[in-house]
Amino acid sequence: MAVFASPAYRCGETEWGGPDELDEAFGGSCEAVVRGLRSLWRDRRWPMFDRLPMNRWVDGRLALTGDAAHPMLQYLAQGACQAIEDAQCLAAEAEKADGDWPAALARYAEIRFPRTSRVQQTARLWGDMWHVDGVGRLMRNELFRAREDTDFSRADWIYGV
Repeated sequence: MAVFASPAYRCGETEWGGPDELDEAFGGSCEAVVRGLRSLWRDRRWPMFDRLPMNRWVDGRLALTGDAAHPMLQYLAQGACQAIEDAQCLAAEAEKADGDWPAALARYAEIRFPRTSRVQQTARLWGDMWHVDGVGRLMRNELFRAREDTDFSRADWIYGV
């Protein structure tokens, strides 16, 4: 998989994200990356979309979960994880609600919204960091080089207990 921001998409063109843009996006990369690009399927593309956090997941006895409630970019690898957390929370709230399904759904949305919105926003920010150019890229690279291999402080809140 290769991820890049499409200049054609930014210009509003209907055809974007194809092999030519892929090659251009990675044209200045090291030989190993250029060689790896030849191994990619060039007849497929997966556009990435997300949206700002939305806190209206419940309408009566109907609730959204997973990407339907909180679609996010892949930079934290949390889409499926957040859907599993949704399911666990929803099951726990349904059990506590003793048959009051609307109350269980409302509580589920109330509990899950802060975490999922933080993950959505952080994934977007991390994507911006990965795709930064110029001085921003130099600063990012230096910060990453200076970080200890065992320093997970920027993501502990996601994976911690």
